[in-house]
Amino acid sequence: TGKSGFQKLLEPQLPQLPGIAPYRVVLGNVKDKLERSRRRLELLLEDVACDYDPLDYYETADQLLEPLLLCYESLQSYGSGVLADGRLADLIRRVATFGMVLMKLDLRQESGRHADTLDAITTYLDMGTYSEWDEEKKLDFLTRELKGKRPLVPVSIEVPADVKEVLDTFQIAAELGSDSLGAYVISMASSASDVLAVELLQKDARLAATGELGRACPGGTLRVVPLFETVKDLREAGSVIRKLLSIDWYHEHVIKNHNDHQEVMVGYSDSGKDAGRFTAAWELYKAQEDVVAACNDYGIKVTLFHGRGGSIGRGGGPTYLAIQSQPPGSVMGTLRSTEQGEMVEAKFGLPQIAVRQLEIYTTAVLLATLRPPLP
Repeated sequence: TGKSGFQKLLEPQLPQLPGIAPYRVVLGNVKDKLERSRRRLELLLEDVACDYDPLDYYETADQLLEPLLLCYESLQSYGSGVLADGRLADLIRRVATFGMVLMKLDLRQESGRHADTLDAITTYLDMGTYSEWDEEKKLDFLTRELKGKRPLVPVSIEVPADVKEVLDTFQIAAELGSDSLGAYVISMASSASDVLAVELLQKDARLAATGELGRACPGGTLRVVPLFETVKDLREAGSVIRKLLSIDWYHEHVIKNHNDHQEVMVGYSDSGKDAGRFTAAWELYKAQEDVVAACNDYGIKVTLFHGRGGSIGRGGGPTYLAIQSQPPGSVMGTLRSTEQGEMVEAKFGLPQIAVRQLEIYTTAVLLATLRPPLP
């Protein structure tokens, strides 16, 4: 029948001695590689050169999962399912959930900072001032550059400190990739060009990183999430998403790189300050309806990301009721929500309370998906 994957993994490491526990040999090697992986990251954080061979450490969760799954399958095949489904299964679930990074971080920057960055680039290239162009000219420029294969930002460019900070952030994001980072949130987003500007700066940084580092960037591009905050921007949210998805490059990009999925964030704090709680709640409701309809028109799935706070003025309130009151179709099995600092401790500070909170979220999302409210 040939050798199993577990036996092939074991052979180079197992001395031909009776009484050697094969699983101990394999998992001992896993433990050693994990310790080297941690040491490598510590050295990188300290800016110390690390000359470990890539075979000596784990870079991705899949590399770590491979020997664990082989042990699991081997135990099951020899009738030791009780052992396989115990601590080993727990470990496999943890690796599948948290990977090598524990928790992905989102990046967040205001749309105006991206416009300032493109101003510096277009001025340096004698193309004019980006922020003075109308929306159609911006979209034409951005789309043309996104379809191109060359970098936009010259290596020789000298820019002010605040622009350099934005470019440096994109550079680090390109080097870390989507294995470590989650979404790139654009606060005060108000137009389709705000999203494409980030896509272009992200693409440019990845081209530069690939050239300088001589290797592919890890993971994929970060998903770009517009955050609509003011009442004016909330009223335009659906139109902005329609405009974005009508651009061939962007529509194909979402399908190819983000699994037919668009994420859109809505802000409770700024809209509440802008128009008062009642008006803000109504505008948020209508904006979500419009965004869902826009994505449905183009066959794209949507995840709404709620920028809530702890207090009522910042969109806080009972979690279960809040999720149940979302517009129909806006919670289709997925939902994201922020938890402000003081609420993290209150809701997740103790294990039993944390489990209860996650049960509330899960139940509310399931019900809102299977039995949405009437339009």
